[in-house]
Amino acid sequence: MPRQFDYRMLIVDDDAVFCEIADELFSTLGYTVRCADDGFEALAMMKQALPDIIICDLNLPKMSGFELLSIIRRRFPQIPVIAMSGEYMGTDLPMGVIADAYLQKGGEHSPEVLVGKIRELLENSPLRANVIKPASAPVWIPLNGKQYFFLTCTDCLRSFSLPTPNNVDENTARKSRCEFCDTEIVYFLDVEAIGQARRSAQ
Repeated sequence: MPRQFDYRMLIVDDDAVFCEIADELFSTLGYTVRCADDGFEALAMMKQALPDIIICDLNLPKMSGFELLSIIRRRFPQIPVIAMSGEYMGTDLPMGVIADAYLQKGGEHSPEVLVGKIRELLENSPLRANVIKPASAPVWIPLNGKQYFFLTCTDCLRSFSLPTPNNVDENTARKSRCEFCDTEIVYFLDVEAIGQARRSAQ
């Protein structure tokens, strides 16, 4: 049975010109396009309505594309994602990028290649099982040895910082309340990662 509604596309990029061109292109192809300037805005939009596909730049303000894509894969593994950047050559996924495809921004790849890749991913979607909510929240530990870490709420998807406790001696489950939606969050602090971050700052 043919699809009776437009595909919803989310473009995450702080390049206003790229977003404008992509919006015009994909709107004419029948996609419903929304654009976000950074990862936090993208997560807020996804809280309102989930897209069918995401195009994400890796070099984003406030939250890197690497971090955003890892959150999306944990929370919404059924949504296909195309990563883009002008800093990595070719079409191979850069190390650490969790996405279904990669295209070099401003490279030799024509819009037809991007459109073809999007259609291919949508035809094969969902590629993974739909996991509604992870058991524990993602934790981001700064590599500069600062005494704080970032916690991403598994419900509203927003991130906030918490002070790193001095007595982190085992990887036990901890709990905190989300600063935004007051959801109780279960998380784990990696003792080895915290120790490595502290050593690198010395």
